[in-house]
Amino acid sequence: MKKGSLRGISRIHSKGAGWLVRLYRNTKVITKLFSDGVYGGSDQALRAAQAYYRQAQIDFPVQEKPPFREKPLRNNTSGYNGICETFSRTRKGEKLPCWNVSWYNPPNQLRSKKFHFHDAQERKQALKEALQFRKEREAEILKRVRQKRRITA
Repeated sequence: MKKGSLRGISRIHSKGAGWLVRLYRNTKVITKLFSDGVYGGSDQALRAAQAYYRQAQIDFPVQEKPPFREKPLRNNTSGYNGICETFSRTRKGEKLPCWNVSWYNPPNQLRSKKFHFHDAQERKQALKEALQFRKEREAEILKRVRQKRRITA
């Protein structure tokens, strides 16, 4: 960020004039108003706002998000991220039940693999295989992300 940049700082003219600092961090909003009257003018209030913004960036660092969800979405029926129970069709049009595992390969290409089953026992075994496969894909994704961070750091 440039030294004279006004990123995250806005000029406010309602209820007196001043500079408003707004910083978004981890679902929270940090705001503070630097009034011209309190700081002795617009320029002094701006300098104080810029100093506060720089310090707030240090005090509230950005937390990096994992490359995939940690908790399943509300509408997830399998209870596991990236795994859903579905079916595929044969050439004759018959339904074959299966577990579908999906994940993203860089650069954001959706991939999937199906684990077919015919009865309850095979269903449990197919789910175990699907879970193991998904864990392996997540490990690969994390490995790639960590390597990329090392390269850019």
